[in-house]
Amino acid sequence: MNRWRTDTAILVLRVASGLIFIPHGVSKVFGSGGVAKFASSLPSYGIPAALGYVAAYSELIGGTLLIVGLLTRLDALLLSGTMFVAAFVIQLPDAVRDPDAGKNKVFAAIRGMELPLSILASMIALLLLGGGRFSLDALVFRKREAATAPPPQ
Repeated sequence: MNRWRTDTAILVLRVASGLIFIPHGVSKVFGSGGVAKFASSLPSYGIPAALGYVAAYSELIGGTLLIVGLLTRLDALLLSGTMFVAAFVIQLPDAVRDPDAGKNKVFAAIRGMELPLSILASMIALLLLGGGRFSLDALVFRKREAATAPPPQ
């Protein structure tokens, strides 16, 4: 595949994912009761409250950093962890217990966790691909590599 197309696809994936994460992070951090209220709801799922702070701020800050492409792999790692928990620890059990699920619990489970599952897939892709050429990562690390490279002989 053409390198330009790959980098453009990564850019689209980063920006779209970041735009999805930011409102979720804003609502957790600045919403009614703030991040403390969000974090206090997690022990009922068996998740330590401290991880609620990590999830809320990783969605807000990580979503912003994804858009500009800074620390993309680290952002994707933190956000993939958040989405794994959202999909399999929070959404899946709720979807299976849903009384409207009827007899087909598989479709109900998939429907209940489709957003976190699709965003998890996006984060895994960014974890593997990195930020691409159209990112601050490329700019920062390209300059860093050039400064530490041995002089040509």
